Amino acid sequence: MSTAIPHLPREGDSTPDTPITEKKDRFASSPARDDDSLEDASSAGDTLIEEKSKGVVEMEYLAARINTKYLVLLYGGFMVLAYTLALNQSTSGRFLETAVSASFGVHALQSTINTVTAVFQAMSQPPIAKFADVFGRVNAYIGCVVFYVIGYIIVASSNNIVTFAVGNSIYILGITGLFLLQNIIISDISSLRNRYWWTIFPSIPGAINTWVAGDVVDAFLQNNRTMWRWRWGFAIFIILTPILATPIILVLWRGTRAPRTHRNEIRAARRGERFSLGRFKQGARAMFWQLDFIGLVLFVLGFGMFFVTITLANSRTARWSDPHAIALLILGGLFIIGFGLYEHYYAPHPLIPFRLLRNKTVIGCMLIALIHPMAGRIVNGYLNTFFVVAAGVDVKTATRLSTVPSFAATFIAIFASMVVRYTRRIKPIIVLGFAVQTLAFGLMIRFRQSHNSVGEFIAVQTIKGFGIGCISFPTQAVIQSAAPHEHLGAITAAYLIVFYLSSGIGAAIGGAIWTNIVPSRISEYMQNEALAAKAYGNPFGFAVEYGLDTLPRQALQRAQDEAQRIIVIVGTCVCVLGLLVSIFMINNVHLPDTQSLEESENAVKVAEAERKGGKRAEAGALNVARAQNTAM
Repeated sequence: MSTAIPHLPREGDSTPDTPITEKKDRFASSPARDDDSLEDASSAGDTLIEEKSKGVVEMEYLAARINTKYLVLLYGGFMVLAYTLALNQSTSGRFLETAVSASFGVHALQSTINTVTAVFQAMSQPPIAKFADVFGRVNAYIGCVVFYVIGYIIVASSNNIVTFAVGNSIYILGITGLFLLQNIIISDISSLRNRYWWTIFPSIPGAINTWVAGDVVDAFLQNNRTMWRWRWGFAIFIILTPILATPIILVLWRGTRAPRTHRNEIRAARRGERFSLGRFKQGARAMFWQLDFIGLVLFVLGFGMFFVTITLANSRTARWSDPHAIALLILGGLFIIGFGLYEHYYAPHPLIPFRLLRNKTVIGCMLIALIHPMAGRIVNGYLNTFFVVAAGVDVKTATRLSTVPSFAATFIAIFASMVVRYTRRIKPIIVLGFAVQTLAFGLMIRFRQSHNSVGEFIAVQTIKGFGIGCISFPTQAVIQSAAPHEHLGAITAAYLIVFYLSSGIGAAIGGAIWTNIVPSRISEYMQNEALAAKAYGNPFGFAVEYGLDTLPRQALQRAQDEAQRIIVIVGTCVCVLGLLVSIFMINNVHLPDTQSLEESENAVKVAEAERKGGKRAEAGALNVARAQNTAM
């Protein structure tokens, strides 16, 4: 579930450099505006296009036109598409397991694919956000739909694990971009006080996927015809997603267009320009620095090498002592260090606003973004495999058990968002969430074994979902409140980078525990290497062949029970750290009806002045900020 927030000019701004003079949080109170009504606003300053990126200017046009029609169409479109993408996410894990197990016979590589997926989710955040700013929201949205479709076409037609992984990586770029752009766009049309609510709003219908997903998976994988039917599980979304994304694209295209007069001026200017090699080089050079290609390359190489190697070094064919694993970890670490130094000291347009990282609340939110998904992915490692193979439940029930936390999280988040809107305080919700999640993980030590009942599985999964609903969305809202609108996209991307990378760390840790415990325990308990290799390589097929009352199946159950116990204990310890961070590192801020907190605006003014002009500029910016506060 993903989404985001809005744009409000500060009341202290002295020059009307945006098309909007006032932006209170509203749903349907604005009168309709046509193109001509925006002409005066756009002519308020010729520097608007020069000083602001295309994406920001487009969203200001949309914000100026916003009315009931736009809101209903846009939020309705987001809701329908978000439901479809949520169904995709709820079912893709089961189709992945079937593909790598039944069709490719490499079930142990599941954690590797999950880790690479998490890394790609993280890596895609900055370039997508940059692309949306530089080339516009509509173009970025169309590009993400194209990546989504191409990726799933490759996945559905793959005949080996390498092709599958390549297609899955391309698909991840698409679906991550769709959710990120949904966040950014909603960020521009809602307020800080209501941010939590609008963040979860498009995801509410996805709660029913807890029950629907199991039926969908069962319909595709029934009768054990799994050698090809899983492909249609992916292919159906190739058809649905572009169809459902089209209305959103049309609404955005209509709402973000420049006023008619301004469009005519742009066309006239373009007709008067002649192409020249020098102008092309100048534009390419400016684009190179604006998109921060050097930082992107260092970031992708560093974190990609480091986190993917963690999983590969824990597979059965590789170990930490292997020279290539050591080399990749060292190179990855060096690239990460280089990325930090370059972004902090040399990048003209850094991907991450490092000055904001001095803020206590920002640091706390980043730590939560590291801890929360890490703990969740640790305890979710090979969960479907455990339910089907060890616990002996059917495919439909296993899928529903895996999605119960999302169902519970959605309804808890709805209630919590109403509480936050009324109290204007969000820290107590986050602390409560970590306390409940720690309790849930602790209960899993006792209630996640093959002998436990389905009811016990549902109970602990529901408690876990309660915690998730009070952590993920509120934390994103808090970190966005600590940044001004100019840095909203950057700080959100930085938060999501940590979030998805930590998810990869969690998948790697869970995968490391599984791959180092299960195969050795199976061999020990079965005393038959050939049978043990079969059970580990294709556990689903093994479960079909050997019933719960057979000795080989019981040996497999015992091995998976021991692995799950260690996995849950590790996840509980990590979750306790998150509880401590939420108590001591998050400020209990009062949420206003504006885009961001005024102190955040002033702090970034000072930081930017210090970066550009040293101490004198910093002092000057501080004086300006203080003067504005006094005037207000």
